[in-house]
Amino acid sequence: MGTDYYAYHLYFSSPLHSGIESIGQERIEETVRSDTLWGALVQCWLLLFGDVTSDLFNGGMFSVSSCFPIVQGTRFFPLPIGSIDHLIEKASKEPPDFKPSVKDLKKAKYVSESLLLKILKGGDLSFNDIVDGGEIAIYPSFSERIRLLVTDQRPRIRMDQLSGTVEGDAFFYCSDAFFEKDSGLFFLATFESEDTRQKFEAALRLLGDTGLGADRSVGRGQFSFEVSSFSIPEPANSCKYLLLSLYRPSKEEVEQGVMTSDKSRYLLVRRSGRAASIYTSRFRRADTWMLAEGSILPFKPEGTVPKVLKKTKEIPHDVYRYGRAFTLPIPDRGQKHE
Repeated sequence: MGTDYYAYHLYFSSPLHSGIESIGQERIEETVRSDTLWGALVQCWLLLFGDVTSDLFNGGMFSVSSCFPIVQGTRFFPLPIGSIDHLIEKASKEPPDFKPSVKDLKKAKYVSESLLLKILKGGDLSFNDIVDGGEIAIYPSFSERIRLLVTDQRPRIRMDQLSGTVEGDAFFYCSDAFFEKDSGLFFLATFESEDTRQKFEAALRLLGDTGLGADRSVGRGQFSFEVSSFSIPEPANSCKYLLLSLYRPSKEEVEQGVMTSDKSRYLLVRRSGRAASIYTSRFRRADTWMLAEGSILPFKPEGTVPKVLKKTKEIPHDVYRYGRAFTLPIPDRGQKHE
């Protein structure tokens, strides 16, 4: 029996600030990654149910992917690394006015659901798939009319909450994301039981009311959601795995060659910043290097949930970063990767 996947569509009623650590708050991401989503959901789960268990903190009760774009009603998934290399090579030999150009193809981060399913069935993408498919095929698209969101910067000042005065050097800019019509984010999830799914959706509903991302106290990140089942073709032969979340390998998985196999293709991303809960927000978490969405792995990984901030007299509880792998099987056609 295959895995039961659920797709959750998030439609935002207020701007979203999904920040990237920088000097100010100008830099933001277009999406929300799995470690941020999981941490926010766990906080809401604890507020509602208070059942602190090891299964909850090690990611065993439910598994989530990162959030990905819904653009004009079309769902997009991370582009599997290397899946359009042959198109980039062909485009490099075409005239300068050829569309899509090498520059267009290299900017692509996401592929539409219909094209992902073609890849999962073992097919190769063609120029016709991208240009003449009748729908948005890759994102960012080479059509300037197609976009997920617009960003706006607003000036902010930092106030001393005790004295009510403006702190020195406290002026900064904050960027917000406003989603276009019929656009938003979605993620996939799996559950150990139906009871877990019901609690998860209660936590997600609370998260939608309180807000996802930063600046929740001023109404940022509020959303409603819709849920539906999601299915994929099961490979008949041996397969590799497409990563749809951030992933922190265990020592055993590294020793098994998850990063050194000739079937592996991956990108690394450093996750850093302060803790998010109300009791720990002034403390920095340990930086964590993780494999990024779109990576191709030689076997089905599990991943880890490392402790990134330890409980002390000042810190009332441990803080974890979600590094469990959410993957989909992808056919292994014997390709060699660098």
